[in-house]
Amino acid sequence: MADETQTPPDESPAEAAKRKFREALDRNAANARSQQAHQNRAKIQGAGSGGGGGKNKKVRRKTG
Repeated sequence: MADETQTPPDESPAEAAKRKFREALDRNAANARSQQAHQNRAKIQGAGSGGGGGKNKKVRRKTG
């Protein structure tokens, strides 16, 4: 990370700001992708317990 904070001597302040902004966007995008992948795995793992088990099935009786 120390290499990322050092700017090349021929880089203007505007270029440095653009570079830092792009790096931050890349970090945020990578974080969002890993978070989304984690959430998708959690959904897939919990999918087997619901639906056709009938364990929590509610039945309504006719009254007449």
